[in-house]
Amino acid sequence: MAWKNRGAGHLLAAALLCAPAAAGAQDRASEGSSSPAYKACMDKSGGVTVAMLDCGNAEYVRLDAALNAAYRAATNGLEPAQRNLLRDAQRAWLAYRDSSCSFMSRLGDRGTMAALTDQSCLMQVTAERTRWLKDLAPL
Repeated sequence: MAWKNRGAGHLLAAALLCAPAAAGAQDRASEGSSSPAYKACMDKSGGVTVAMLDCGNAEYVRLDAALNAAYRAATNGLEPAQRNLLRDAQRAWLAYRDSSCSFMSRLGDRGTMAALTDQSCLMQVTAERTRWLKDLAPL
């Protein structure tokens, strides 16, 4: 049956969407969205995992604040029913983001790379969702 291969296709799609390969994952995940402070921090990290995670944590705080601001801006001017739809969509997206990124970090035996993969995925999809929400604001 052809549908039996769909699982592998979904796995590949999730891998391509959420978690860049180990080498350079942090840099590719945040292309076009990372702050100068994040880039400087990563340059100073010396490739030390703990230092890289600290850089990513600070950047994720920035990205999460931008996501929340974009969400608030997107809800401005919406009718209550539309606001509820967006709220429900956002909650579903948050669950998708968290489970997808968590899944990607647990593929195979990645050791300390799993935390970097998870963080990289969270940063990437959060930045993408922020851009999407910003596009809704003028509607």
